[in-house]
Amino acid sequence: MQEDYVHYAETCFKVFGDRVKYWVTINEPNLFADMAYIRGHYPPAHCSEPFGNCSVGNSDVEPLAVMHYMLLAHAKAAKL
Repeated sequence: MQEDYVHYAETCFKVFGDRVKYWVTINEPNLFADMAYIRGHYPPAHCSEPFGNCSVGNSDVEPLAVMHYMLLAHAKAAKL
């Protein structure tokens, strides 16, 4: 996923770079991790008790892994 994100960011930089002055690689990663992997309100809707009532997920572990990989993808995109 990280390499795919870097490819996406690189494509955006090349296509829109002459029109964009400031870039934000991932907007509010904490909100995404919270709402998608703790509460289960955003896709992929992973959560566990007592945080939510989803059919799959582990709200103790998954948000940490998601944040870790989002930060790694951000670092690689920022390095471009």
